[in-house]
Amino acid sequence: MVILFESFGNFTTGQTSYLALVSKKSRGTITLTEKEFLFKSEKDKIIFHLRFSDIQNFEMKTRFQLPTIELISVQGIIYTFYPHKNEGSSRATSKKATTDLFRQLTRSTFKKESPILFETIGSFREYDLSDGKTEADSLRGMIFLNEDFLSFKPFTEKLIYQIPILNILKIIIDTSNIGPAVNIQTREGKSYTLMALKKQLKMYAKDKSKTEKLYELLNQAKIYKSSEQIRLEKEEQEKIERIKSMMEVSNRLRLDMIRVALDMEEKLFTQKVFQWAKEFNFLIDGDYLIINQETVKEFIEDLSVGANILSRKGLKIKCRFCEKLVEYGAKICPYCGRDTTNY
Repeated sequence: MVILFESFGNFTTGQTSYLALVSKKSRGTITLTEKEFLFKSEKDKIIFHLRFSDIQNFEMKTRFQLPTIELISVQGIIYTFYPHKNEGSSRATSKKATTDLFRQLTRSTFKKESPILFETIGSFREYDLSDGKTEADSLRGMIFLNEDFLSFKPFTEKLIYQIPILNILKIIIDTSNIGPAVNIQTREGKSYTLMALKKQLKMYAKDKSKTEKLYELLNQAKIYKSSEQIRLEKEEQEKIERIKSMMEVSNRLRLDMIRVALDMEEKLFTQKVFQWAKEFNFLIDGDYLIINQETVKEFIEDLSVGANILSRKGLKIKCRFCEKLVEYGAKICPYCGRDTTNY
């Protein structure tokens, strides 16, 4: 078990009071591993576990003049915790250690989707290009980049912003008075401005080199995802052409031959083949599919539309609750039924 963060700290459940938060009963050891958050109480040695898949969201919050992290689980339970500045006192807190814990918690949340290519503390602002409206003031938090998403987790809000790389239309480096900053425009008409920051004399200052690095890596990710998209679409088209050729020479095809030609998982194929039979008047006869030549053209067109959707892997996002891939922008997860808009 790899330990990412460990510190003496305090931990409470539910709506907490100051006395409950700093009490000896709430003292123990905070541990963060690659898979879960743990707290072992100092008094009764009970270990609390919380898997990353059970975390809905979290934020840094000043409670009773203490820098804390407030976390909410998928069950709606609130947890408040913070690391100590030194082992002996619950009131001697460290904002640096709390920020460190927040960073590791955020990193672990994003890392489960795919390897992180770049991360930094930074600022983030959202605009609507259609009416010039600023959706939010500049927020500070963690910027993460992987091959599918540019993500931002604010320090002080229970939100996660995720921008699919394939949805990015334009990337501009802004060297005006606010710069250097990276401006992103998406296919939906949204605009985002991001800037890397660094700590300087206990204050945040612009980090020119990291901002330029973000711009460079973001362009590389866009080029890679675009070329990958072309490759995926070509592969899907080749699969459809194979099925089309098979249906041109025979009205009776083995189901396993169709599945292999489409390179589909057995469970998904079994589900789809019954849908196709019903929709296009095909017949299933044992291990064979009996083709209706009058509806073959419609079937091939339907496959082509489905292939385009399936090949756009960058436009899917993991449901934070059940971890299945859902379409980006879907309000309700089709698998677990939970609201996915609180990202």
